[in-house]
Amino acid sequence: MLNADMLLDAMQGIRPENVHKAEVFLGYGEASQSPPHVRRRLWSTILVAAILISLFTVSAYALGLFQISGHSSKESFTVHFEDQSIQWNSEYVFTFAGPEECPEVHFKTTWAPNDDYWHPASWAADWTQLLEGRELYNEQFDIYMPSCVVDVLYASQFVDGGAMLLLGFQPEEIHQETWGELQVLKFSAQATHAIDAEQTEFPTGNFVILFHPEQGWIIGVRGYDSMENMERIARGLIVEPTGNTVRQSDFENPYAFCDIYIG
Repeated sequence: MLNADMLLDAMQGIRPENVHKAEVFLGYGEASQSPPHVRRRLWSTILVAAILISLFTVSAYALGLFQISGHSSKESFTVHFEDQSIQWNSEYVFTFAGPEECPEVHFKTTWAPNDDYWHPASWAADWTQLLEGRELYNEQFDIYMPSCVVDVLYASQFVDGGAMLLLGFQPEEIHQETWGELQVLKFSAQATHAIDAEQTEFPTGNFVILFHPEQGWIIGVRGYDSMENMERIARGLIVEPTGNTVRQSDFENPYAFCDIYIG
């Protein structure tokens, strides 16, 4: 079975200094005693997810590129990484059929709530495939929470029985929009795990998922910042192909996770 380190390494983009926090949350490590003057922090709200639902357009139907659906589920999925495996019990599942090849893309941001929003800031000034925001203090819960994460996924990973799994969060009403060539999902999702010792406080994350039905790339913009900021960040993205191709054979697993990382 996977231990916490191996699992988190496999889930893309998690910085080493955050692994211990996730270990504690997952029950693999012990919490360190924080100084009294340090506010409670969110250890790890790993929204183990990847979120797509009913993104059909007339052109997508005509071209036969994608058939996508989403449903609540308590199914179990076995994820393999090298010679290790772990079983996930999902809460929401997104499945679809698509092409085995997609153009690889990268993106730049053109808008952020402030000049010190991204970490590291240098990543936001160049083309990238992963960007994280600094933690924001949440007065309601008296903790620091991840503000935003943006990254790229590809439909080619999920052909032949693949799925994108949402674990630990339940989506609220999902709003579907069209932004030019993009199909867009906007929704909030409440955590099913509490973040306080009394087990009474459940945070809600905000999500904007961009999907290009012809090229097959998916960009997720999500975090504990406001939905307004998530949308403005998403609308300000510039996306370009790298010239490379992403193939089904590039992926060891037909499953993926879209995380709200620790900032």
